[in-house]
Amino acid sequence: MMSTYQPSDFDDATPYRAMCPWAVMSVVVGALSMPVLVFWFSWFWIVVPAAGAWCGWRALQKIRQSPDVWTGRLVAQIGMGLSLGFWLFGYGWLTFNKTRDIPYGYEWITYEKLQPDPNTPTESIPESAQAFKEKKVYLKGFMRPGRRQTGIKEFVLVPLNGECPFCIPNPKPTEMIRVVLQGDLETTFTTRQIGVGGRFQIDPTDPSRIPYSIDADYLH
Repeated sequence: MMSTYQPSDFDDATPYRAMCPWAVMSVVVGALSMPVLVFWFSWFWIVVPAAGAWCGWRALQKIRQSPDVWTGRLVAQIGMGLSLGFWLFGYGWLTFNKTRDIPYGYEWITYEKLQPDPNTPTESIPESAQAFKEKKVYLKGFMRPGRRQTGIKEFVLVPLNGECPFCIPNPKPTEMIRVVLQGDLETTFTTRQIGVGGRFQIDPTDPSRIPYSIDADYLH
């Protein structure tokens, strides 16, 4: 005897739910955030993990709003975890790498603190930079190529290596620091990152159009 079709036989069937595209995107962008471990100095690798975390958050919102349509909560959480994990690890490594070599008696300064507020065009030197004037500071950067290769007593320090694919070709005046080595201190040109310590000076009227300089007595 043939069975009779009953609609109730399918009442317990699980309805199909599509994978939320934002969840997939969060994992993809989260995986792309891995270079932040070594390329933290580039703004691009700061934005990428932030975008991955946002995609994951967006996915969770969509799934929460339409749980009968979308799935992928775990995928979104994994994507957010990758993005935030790489970001935190990269930031921690950057902080450790920049502070471990600071000599005693010097204050750590960053290029970010030397940049004027873009919303205040009349402010050429920000207060965050003025706070370091005449103080002994320490920061890391790269030597801008010059004519001399050895016996260098003066050079310009910039935040990014001129040979890297992510750097800016023409840094702004506030992104350059003129370093004047004191006493018998001298150096040779290098493409690796170096640390410079010395007394921080500010002169907006300098003929070189570089307002910042360091009378350096420490080079690492």
